[in-house]
Amino acid sequence: MDFDQLIRLSIRVSGTVQRVGYRHIVQNIARKHNITGSIENLEGYDVKIIAEGTRKDLKAFVQAIKICEFPIQVECIESTEEPYIGNFSYFEVIRGTPEEELAERLDSAIAIFSRMEKKQDQALEMHKESISLQKETLNLQKETLDEIKGTRSDLDKGFNSELREMREELREIRNALIQAGIMNAVKGL
Repeated sequence: MDFDQLIRLSIRVSGTVQRVGYRHIVQNIARKHNITGSIENLEGYDVKIIAEGTRKDLKAFVQAIKICEFPIQVECIESTEEPYIGNFSYFEVIRGTPEEELAERLDSAIAIFSRMEKKQDQALEMHKESISLQKETLNLQKETLDEIKGTRSDLDKGFNSELREMREELREIRNALIQAGIMNAVKGL
């Protein structure tokens, strides 16, 4: 790796980013973008991130941590570029006291359940729409089948009517030919 391409960013993220599982998600994003460093909660409601990597990877990382999906709502990301130090071998979550972390885990679980509930509601709505579309499709199929049956019936009636007319005309032609002596009486017509 070319160390001249490596930089460090000191990042402050504001918004709804504490007690919603944001640090864990950022840690996973950092792994995917080859970023080393750390993330920790600050007093108040913000988090601080130290991120090291290539300029390209850090740019993608900063874009990826702009999460606006309930319950996480990133409102502002401020970053300052600093010289690369290289004292991180991975991306770590700096944790608070056990009580703080337990409370955050419980809040994260609530947030996850809330997202699951929202997605379940969306899935139910999509299911209702699907059933509605299926009913519409069945109605269209029934209408199409009724139209086909009606068309077939109309064709049968028309064909039978034409066939009767043709038989009558053939009888008249045969009778005329017989009367003119051109044809002998043929049985069956």
